Amino acid sequence: MKQLISIVVVLFSLIGCLDDQTKMGENAISYLSFKMELDTLYYAERNVEFMIEAPEMKQESQDKALSYEWQINYEVVSTERVLTYAYDSCGLFPCRLKVYNEDGAIFKEFKLRVPNPYDEGLLLFSKYDGHSIISFRNDNWPERGFEKDVYALNNAGIPLGTEPVAIVCSPTEYYTPYIYLVTGNPFRFLKLDYYTMQVLEEIAYPEEGVDRILEKDHNLYIMTDGKTLDYDCHNAYFRNNFQQGLTGKYGSFPDAELSDRVVVYGEKYHRYLLAFDMKNQVLFSANDVLPHPIKDGDEVVEVDRIYGMLLGVSEEDILILLEDKNGQNQVVYLNISEQYVNWSKVTVFEFKSVYPAAAEINGQSVFASSTKENILYYSVGNEIYRYNYLSAGNFPTQSDYTVGVSGSLIKKMILNEDKSELYVAVDAPNGEYRGAVYCYDVETKGLKWKEEGVAGEIVEMLYKPRNRSYNEN
Repeated sequence: MKQLISIVVVLFSLIGCLDDQTKMGENAISYLSFKMELDTLYYAERNVEFMIEAPEMKQESQDKALSYEWQINYEVVSTERVLTYAYDSCGLFPCRLKVYNEDGAIFKEFKLRVPNPYDEGLLLFSKYDGHSIISFRNDNWPERGFEKDVYALNNAGIPLGTEPVAIVCSPTEYYTPYIYLVTGNPFRFLKLDYYTMQVLEEIAYPEEGVDRILEKDHNLYIMTDGKTLDYDCHNAYFRNNFQQGLTGKYGSFPDAELSDRVVVYGEKYHRYLLAFDMKNQVLFSANDVLPHPIKDGDEVVEVDRIYGMLLGVSEEDILILLEDKNGQNQVVYLNISEQYVNWSKVTVFEFKSVYPAAAEINGQSVFASSTKENILYYSVGNEIYRYNYLSAGNFPTQSDYTVGVSGSLIKKMILNEDKSELYVAVDAPNGEYRGAVYCYDVETKGLKWKEEGVAGEIVEMLYKPRNRSYNEN
């Protein structure tokens, strides 16, 4: 019994000692917290050293020695307080900072984006000093401006033809994206890597040349000498259903001569090429391959030249800019829809309006349309006009933008994704590199930025979007 009492007394003594030590604070736990937060996303350039500093820490009871651990894509890359590192891959990567002392740890997760060299931005295709060049302005580093001749930089020993013809890109959620370009003299039809611009292969095109290429939903619509051909970018094969429908064994228009000023309309998975047959004076849609003359009321409009075709506010509204046989410019507002007539589904062409267009429009004019509002942009020299095509032919008498210096020629206009910015590509009247780009705020019409001397004589400008499925996974 005395032994049991002695043991109990000893235990209480120990507990008392432990309690006393805790009160004295000699071994109190020092919990960690961040005084400031890390950003949720950081940018870095491939193989270029970047730096991220760990935030200042707060420790509850007393300051104890801190240790650090940085992870990128689940791999520890540094144990210093300041991460200094050069990452060798491109993409979007999960990252984690671990800060710990002898009592415990705290974690903070974030992401690191290492964009590809040509991830997203403006691309110019131009002719300079007797050869074709590509200039690129990366949106991730706009302060760097355009980099000239990025094709040659990445394809030593694989020259292009001397005449730039066409360039398109095929961003997609589901398939591998590519860039396609065509040059003449000599003729070359090349497929490039979307991210590096390196040549992947030369495409064996069955015709001798190309006049124009459009791209929609990973398909190319190619115009050559009044004929059309489609190319499936995913399965890598050509098809000519539309052309066969016009001129083949069962076609009714073997002499069709299609203008290369064409447009692709319709909703996703139901895209159709619309083209005008200059020989037979009718419109053809790849949807039904039936002739549809352009009509102003009951009168057929005879066409001498198609200046351009482009989409209106919907994928079924189409604007056609033309010159008729009398030398009169006209703008046609057309809606194409599928309707049921007598229990059969048919394609209906409804000409909503046909109005005389501004006389100044000519063969050098370029066009852009806003799918956000009923506005058509058209150029005359270095002037840009805005026309509301629901205004019953009320064309403006004064331009909205004067781009570049006197004698400059506008070569291409495009709107950004949300239609808030207008990019204008211009050839200056002189200079070693004549190509220039101006960016305007659509709402204020003010100039946001400009870069001059960035390309040769411009043939094409396009916005190369970030391929989201690649970068977000």
